[in-house]
Amino acid sequence: MTENKTDEFWKLVEDFDTCMVVTRKGGRLRARPMAPRVSEERREILFLTEAESHKVDEIEADSEVALTFSKHGKYVSVSGHARISGDRALVAKIWDSEAEAWLPEGKDDPNVVVLVVDPHDAELWNVKASKIEQAWEFARAYLGDKDRPDTTRHQTVKL
Repeated sequence: MTENKTDEFWKLVEDFDTCMVVTRKGGRLRARPMAPRVSEERREILFLTEAESHKVDEIEADSEVALTFSKHGKYVSVSGHARISGDRALVAKIWDSEAEAWLPEGKDDPNVVVLVVDPHDAELWNVKASKIEQAWEFARAYLGDKDRPDTTRHQTVKL
């Protein structure tokens, strides 16, 4: 792992306003969209949620989670461990107007908690080619000039 890859990861995930949070319920996987609050200083990805929710029960039973991000040709997959925090100062720090819409009882409601994800691995994909370059690459691969299109930069990051 190089510091550059790690820095690139934290800068990249700051650009996403939604991600899919995947938990496990028994033998099945469950995904739901959530709004991440990235804390590069803490090296964590934070989400506001309600203590009385299925995802909290699922995380307490199995803390392993996956996060998936997608936006404008950039894709990130994160594996990590989650925990639930009732720290009122942390809730207040990441509270915003979007949270107010989803959690109308307010930041002081004891049912509002933070889902904290400590990421340990990530994969990053960045589509580097323009639409014209992509079409050219697909045509070359289709005609047998190349094994497959070369349109995306992919890297793995240990966090």
